[in-house]
Amino acid sequence: MHTLRSFEALARARNFARAAEELHLTASAVSHQIKALESFYATRLFQRNRNEVTLTSAGTKLLEVVKSALEQLAQVGESLRTRDGNRLSITAPPSLASRWLMPRLGAFMARHPHIELKLHATPALVDLDEQECDFALRYGKGRWAGLRSEKLLDEVLFPVAARTYATKKNIRRLADLKTCLLLRDDFQTWEDWFARVGQTPAPMSYGPSFSDSALLMQAAEAGQGIALARSALAADAIASGSLIRIGKLAAPAPGAYYLVSSSRRPDSPPAVLFRQWLLDAASRPSIV
Repeated sequence: MHTLRSFEALARARNFARAAEELHLTASAVSHQIKALESFYATRLFQRNRNEVTLTSAGTKLLEVVKSALEQLAQVGESLRTRDGNRLSITAPPSLASRWLMPRLGAFMARHPHIELKLHATPALVDLDEQECDFALRYGKGRWAGLRSEKLLDEVLFPVAARTYATKKNIRRLADLKTCLLLRDDFQTWEDWFARVGQTPAPMSYGPSFSDSALLMQAAEAGQGIALARSALAADAIASGSLIRIGKLAAPAPGAYYLVSSSRRPDSPPAVLFRQWLLDAASRPSIV
């Protein structure tokens, strides 16, 4: 490494004395390192003139690689020096972050107040290595290249409503939904859900459609209609009574939630604690 640094410094300075001054070495020491490097590669890297040196074609090729390598090492070194050993970074879909993770996260922080946690709620699939992110909570089949995944939550889909709305509309069974406004999101259509549970519904009245499932749950809690709920997102609302299930039928969701981490990096101490806590939290039964 010292030899390559001397090579790069001499290529810039074009003079042994100036390169030696920058490296806090003697000109003789720099000369010996360059000779050793030329001997190793069995080729001349510099043309030596009276007061100046210039790169040969071989030296030019080597310089391109060496400069890139030294820049990357400097960047990584800076990252390692400034990285907080107590930092924990997580990404999650906004709906899961707000409806499931956030109500539980306070317990983790109370248990580990020394951990500096950053939660980034985004539907995007964040590159965990590039962003130096410890975990992602993702929805899917559990297969992502270069990543470890552990299943957190399975999901089923069923209708829910605010109790006041269900009472007002006198909803007792699925057939009563024909008198209601059916709220929608981009995740699952009502038509497909009815088909999957083996029902042929009467003509229905459809209300607004939401791009985020958490907004759909909020609309149902506000008494704006019937929502087709995802069990993980509705569990706390059902447990608290702000939403009630309509009927007993449910259809499996096409995927599940997974805890995802890079297979290229070991867990940091805070990540080990979070993984253990989250898997335990997800294993507790929910009222749905």
